[in-house]
Amino acid sequence: MRAAVWRLLIIAAVSCGMAVPAHADLRNLWPFRDRAPQETEAVPDPFPYAPTISVSGADNRVQKRIADTSVLIEREDSPPSGLSGLISRARQDVARLTAVLYENGYYGGQVSVTIAGRPLETVGPFDRIGPRPVPVQITVDAGQVFRFGAVRAEPVPEGVLLDAHGFIEGEVARSNVVLRTEAALVEAWRERGHPLARALERDAVADHDTGTLDVTLNLEPGPAAAFGRVSVVGAKDVDPELIRGRAGLGDRRYSVSVTRGAEKRLRDLGVFESVKITPADQLDADGTIPITITVAERKKRVIGGGVSYSDVNEFGGEVYWRHRNLFGGAEQLHVSGSLSGLLAGLSDPDYRLAGEFTKPGVITPMTDFTLRIEGYRDETEAYEVTAIGGEVGLRHMFSDTVSGRIGVELVDSETVDDNNVTEDHLLLSLPASLLWDTRDDRLYPIKGFTAEFLATPSHDFQEEVSFARLGGDFSVYRSLDRDGRFVLAGRAAGAVLAVDDVTDVAADRRIYLGGAGSVRGYAYENIAPRDADGNLIGGRSSILFSGEVRYRLNERFGLVSFVDVGNVSSSQFPEFDDVRVGVGGGIRYLTPVGPIRFDVATPLQPEDDDPDIAFYVGLGQAF
Repeated sequence: MRAAVWRLLIIAAVSCGMAVPAHADLRNLWPFRDRAPQETEAVPDPFPYAPTISVSGADNRVQKRIADTSVLIEREDSPPSGLSGLISRARQDVARLTAVLYENGYYGGQVSVTIAGRPLETVGPFDRIGPRPVPVQITVDAGQVFRFGAVRAEPVPEGVLLDAHGFIEGEVARSNVVLRTEAALVEAWRERGHPLARALERDAVADHDTGTLDVTLNLEPGPAAAFGRVSVVGAKDVDPELIRGRAGLGDRRYSVSVTRGAEKRLRDLGVFESVKITPADQLDADGTIPITITVAERKKRVIGGGVSYSDVNEFGGEVYWRHRNLFGGAEQLHVSGSLSGLLAGLSDPDYRLAGEFTKPGVITPMTDFTLRIEGYRDETEAYEVTAIGGEVGLRHMFSDTVSGRIGVELVDSETVDDNNVTEDHLLLSLPASLLWDTRDDRLYPIKGFTAEFLATPSHDFQEEVSFARLGGDFSVYRSLDRDGRFVLAGRAAGAVLAVDDVTDVAADRRIYLGGAGSVRGYAYENIAPRDADGNLIGGRSSILFSGEVRYRLNERFGLVSFVDVGNVSSSQFPEFDDVRVGVGGGIRYLTPVGPIRFDVATPLQPEDDDPDIAFYVGLGQAF
């Protein structure tokens, strides 16, 4: 078995790289920081108590919810300060538990608390209560379950249905259903250009004889308005004009989706810790709505590094330095260096040295300029390549969901293929791509899709050959439940190399599959046509299908099962007669910067160079 089982011991966060502020003390960063509980300041005049709870008239689910919500129960081991602190905690419990009853349709329920046998409302902060711990009894009588009677809302935006959140006559009259429906109606009015839309006092009448609750939601849409003057708050080193331009609000009709798109574009600049766009509480004299963009800037400089291990590159390490706001216009400079294959010998490891500069807002506020220069050496089962090159490009955002990119790339390289044939190449390429992205969240999508189309025409001045690589990559996401815990994710991708003879193309520019980014379970780039001696020669076309079932266990961990199917063909168009299948599962550790991914996969049609079991550690979803 080529896969090293002891890879499991590699710390996932270190494998993926850890961003560290330049001034940081490593002792305060996970996994270095002390996990022991911190000492807390002693509470003056601690007042210990012994709570008990009794719930009647509710099912087991609601009883558990009540017990879990009680502050008196939850904080029993942390006594309050004095009797007044206990009284405050008990009053908080009455309000919280009453809210739980309302959330579950119990509008005739009663919540009472006694302290040392005395009703809460008769106990004063200076009363003499003893002995300690003082007995505290919480009593909840849920009463009957109420159902919605007549349900109405006035006025309702055109095309909006009241039953979308369960606001339906005959359904259990849960208070959170009322609140969700009301919030959705206000949101719908704001989306239709009414920035001052708000909910007025609602009318709710409970009939205890019939067990019904009649509810009328009263709304005030307010006037329609367009975006007006834009103020920027919190910008210290970033040019406010860049912020206004990137937000792109302009002379457009107000809508919530437009402000969310603007927030996303500003966050994607990478220089802000937080971005919030809020409308004013009244219109200007010209009938437009003033807007405030509030930002919090991130630290300008960051350094990071990490170690990794894989079957192909063995042990490796990476370090990088990034400046997030070089000249005040959110320009980013990223410099990185990496080494891998260290166990194979220090004299000839794989390496990559790269520098990338990005300047937002050139030509138009939605256009970015990029410059990349790098030198590298990579060795796979199919080839060795040593190269130096660079690329300049432009990326333009046509809308919140559609963006495009064009560039010019020049690479001088030397390749050695699997037959030990050495060739020199001087490649001029014109990479272009178009991306359509409707995902609700880039890190943890539960709905939406991505569709990317790529075209890279190239000319090799050393070999005097022209060719082009065309491809498409499509992913779709669908949640199976309201909370987004179960998600189905699917991917279909394909590529075509437009050239008569694949051996005319530099070995590293041919088509291969296999590894973490394609068919898991197989060695990296080990799926491709071979010659009569079994040597990899690369292909002219490929097809790839992947499916994942993702389940989020809690706020920290998730599980994934997956199947990957792919093939690389020597013909101009993909063939399906020799597909390779990899299956497996994995664990996701959920972090604010994306999931740390640990996958285990096995190939169902392995070649000689493929492992029996492959392990993968990475940052971010597989697709």
